[in-house]
Amino acid sequence: MNIPDAEIINDPLKEMSNLANKYLNLVQWGFVETNRLQLPSPTVVYNSEWCKVKLLWGGWDYSTGYSMEIFYGRLHAIDDAVTMDWKGQECYCWHRIEPALHFLDGTSPRDSAKMFYRSKIMHQFRLSDTGKKLAKMRRQPEWNIRRHAAVWGHYKQELFELFDQRNSELWSRYQTFIKDVYKIMGMIPHIKPPEDQIC
Repeated sequence: MNIPDAEIINDPLKEMSNLANKYLNLVQWGFVETNRLQLPSPTVVYNSEWCKVKLLWGGWDYSTGYSMEIFYGRLHAIDDAVTMDWKGQECYCWHRIEPALHFLDGTSPRDSAKMFYRSKIMHQFRLSDTGKKLAKMRRQPEWNIRRHAAVWGHYKQELFELFDQRNSELWSRYQTFIKDVYKIMGMIPHIKPPEDQIC
């Protein structure tokens, strides 16, 4: 990798933990670190009374430098798996945040399908001075975690409550929303389980 020595990250787990503690207000929202995994990719998991958040290290990318993804799960989500058996059905237990934000905003499934991986608040962060500066510096992990911090600040507890296992009616409405969105988008037929099968 052709990176200045000062930018080399030798301990992704420590880097992700430091970023989360610095920007996500974990204590305010009741999140505590519950797991660190090295394989299949460096991963840090946080639990609260409502849900789980997973930081997943993506390694090095030429256009962005180091990369990191952030996923949300209900408390039953398996830390080191993408899918799980839930009530006799294989389903995706970790979720990208953008569709959830469309649902919370009251966006129609048709409009959500058009902008599935984009959201208003995340777009605002992308256009902000901080977002532009971090993108230019190729600091994607910090850029991404601060983007999610903006989401947390905007939606507050409402975001986490969507994933709360104690609110089955809200989750059922979200599942229906996701099915409607994927029906409009068209699902990739060879993907198993189907992309709209979430738990």
